[in-house]
Amino acid sequence: MTMDIVISMSKVLKLCVLITLLVGVQATADCDFSDFPTMAEMKVSALMNDAQYNNRPMMVRSFSAGTSIDSVVGFYRRQWDDRYAESKFGPWQQISTLESDCFFTVQYAGAGEGAFGRLLISMVPESESNAVLGVGVIKPGDALVVSDLLTDDGPKAGRVTVITSEQSVSELVNFYRTEMAMDSWSLEQSFSEGGGSVLVFRKGVDESNIVIMPAGDASQILINETEIN
Repeated sequence: MTMDIVISMSKVLKLCVLITLLVGVQATADCDFSDFPTMAEMKVSALMNDAQYNNRPMMVRSFSAGTSIDSVVGFYRRQWDDRYAESKFGPWQQISTLESDCFFTVQYAGAGEGAFGRLLISMVPESESNAVLGVGVIKPGDALVVSDLLTDDGPKAGRVTVITSEQSVSELVNFYRTEMAMDSWSLEQSFSEGGGSVLVFRKGVDESNIVIMPAGDASQILINETEIN
């Protein structure tokens, strides 16, 4: 098995966590990181420069800081005075504020004597988007698209789509083997683990990892696509 092309179940779970953490993050040109205060100790880097989550633009950066969590939280409490809320979301603690129509969130955790996390910018939506999710993604007829994340990092574009289906894991494996072959994708690797299955396809330099996992009486499908522009 060629490890550089196979996505493991642990990597799949990390992708699911990332998608979950980004729920509700929608950004527009009216909100940008020039308005997001940062500490001098923070090293900030782009996590997603040009992305869309469920058909809405999104802005995310990551940070690390050689200072304590208490220092990070104290900094944002001072910056945002009494205009902040603190909460817990998944594995993260977070502190947020609303300025005009821009919602700023710091998700943070500790690493030894340092801290790390994400800076998220969202804009309060005026109305819910009615756009269809998962357009262009190969999916079974009964598919329900839970989330659709698109990224574009210059020479490489990515897409992570989470789908649920009433079909069994084995039925879905057969479906994707057939449908991907009809779309000129070649199956390079396949294996089963923990009741789920992983299929790795290639089309030229493009790659598609499809992970199918049991989820109660249904199945969950995670499609991780990488396209070289």
